[in-house]
Amino acid sequence: MTALSLVRLAIDPAALADFGAAQGASDDCNGYAIHLALRWRYGQTAPQPFCLRMSDLRHVHLLGYTTSPEQLSEAHSLPGTNDLLERVFPDAPVVRAMPRIWAPGARYRFEVRVRPVVRYGSRIRQLRAAADGAWQRNAREVDAFVAACERASGQRIAREDVYREWLRSRLENKAELEHAHLVSTHRVRSRRSSHGRSEHAYVEGVEAVLRGTLRVTDGPLFEAYLKRGVGRHAAFGNGMLLLSPSS
Repeated sequence: MTALSLVRLAIDPAALADFGAAQGASDDCNGYAIHLALRWRYGQTAPQPFCLRMSDLRHVHLLGYTTSPEQLSEAHSLPGTNDLLERVFPDAPVVRAMPRIWAPGARYRFEVRVRPVVRYGSRIRQLRAAADGAWQRNAREVDAFVAACERASGQRIAREDVYREWLRSRLENKAELEHAHLVSTHRVRSRRSSHGRSEHAYVEGVEAVLRGTLRVTDGPLFEAYLKRGVGRHAAFGNGMLLLSPSS
C-alpha cells in the first residue's frame, strides 16, 4: 500500500472567492470552489480528503492527504491554466510523511469535520414522501440526527450522542472510538455539480466537528479509510481525520 503524506497548501481567500464567482461555484463553505481549483491546478495528484483551516480572514490554508507528494510538487511547478488559478495557491505545497505502519493499539487524538448523513433506498424514500409532502421523493440522504428523531417516536435524544454513534459505526473494524465530543454544528448550503443540467445543484445540511481519541484496530483498513475520508462529501472538504499522537 502506498504510504500517506500530509499536505499543507496556503490559500489566497480573495483569489478563491474570485475563482468561485467566476466559475459559478460559490457556496457557504467554499467546498465546491476549492474542489474545482484543486482538480484544475493539480489534477489527479490533488490532495483528498482535505479540510480548510483559517487563522483569520487573510490567512487560510488547506490540509489534505496524498499518496503522490512528488507528483503534487511537480504539478505545482507547472504554470496554471490562468492567473487567477495560480493566485489561489500562491506557495508550493509543504509535505510531511505520515506513519508507514499504523500499528494496532496505537492511540491518536483526532478532529474531523463531517456531514453526518444516512442514505435511504427507494422504498424508504417513497414512504417518507407519502408521510411528508414537503420531502422530495428523490432525496437520498438525511441528517443522522433527523433520522434518529424519526425512529425515537417522541423520545428525547441528544444530537451529540447520535453523531458520536454515527462516527463509531464508520470506524468499525478499523479503529475503536475511545472518546468523542461534539465541538460545533452549523447548517450550510453547498454547491454541487448539476451533471450537465443548466440549473444549479445545491445540497443543504449540517456540518459537524468532532474531537476525541481513537485506537487503531486494523492498520491497513485504517490507512485505507484515511485516504477515503469519513462519510460523504469527502471531495468537498469533509471527512478528513486530522491526527496527533495521544499520550
